[in-house]
Amino acid sequence: MMKRILTGIFILSIAVLVLGACSNDSSKGNTEKENKGDLVATVDGEGISKQQYEKELEVMKATYEQQGMPADQMDKKQKEELEKSVLEQMINAELLLQIAEKDGISIEDKEVDAELEKIKANFEDEKQFEEALKKNEMTEKELKSQLKKQLTVNKYLDSKIGKIEATDEEIKVNYDQYKEIVKGQEQEPEELEKVKAQLEQQIIAEKENEKISKLVEKLRKENEDKIKIIEA
Repeated sequence: MMKRILTGIFILSIAVLVLGACSNDSSKGNTEKENKGDLVATVDGEGISKQQYEKELEVMKATYEQQGMPADQMDKKQKEELEKSVLEQMINAELLLQIAEKDGISIEDKEVDAELEKIKANFEDEKQFEEALKKNEMTEKELKSQLKKQLTVNKYLDSKIGKIEATDEEIKVNYDQYKEIVKGQEQEPEELEKVKAQLEQQIIAEKENEKISKLVEKLRKENEDKIKIIEA
């Protein structure tokens, strides 16, 4: 399921995405008592470091560049919106993680190992994987820690959102829209059966993201007093 709400940085390939978007645990245990210059925000006393934030921001900029929108071509307002979006996503991720853990959500080591193997499968060999870790200033232990956090949030979201399905009527509506777009490009649309699975996934993802957004909005309101953004 599409639980990429953790950072919103999930357009790059899996290897780059995971290794680039994850940050190390150097800020773990940060509290509001620490030097505020090292933090950009706190969630119930847990710090989000400036280093973490800047790393996430760089990955998001790389994502935008791949989409043909380089950061150096953005105006001041666009840059500010991007910076705010990244910080908000990081706050949401930390809040979801804390709530998931308080709800008793736990992840077994074998689940983390399985996810790690999926990532390694994107590399030619172990050496290339280790080089990618080194490039991103990360150890395998730190990566597994990040994966465990992501899986924890995913399991929590699954428990709150439940099973989501796409109806035949919704698939037909999306298929009709698809045909109009393709015909407008003077191309021949694929038969429904060939694109049905893709359309179904798209509908489920949209419904899922809508439910996640509403849940996060609700949790933010309920925990607003625990969230502090630290001005530079």
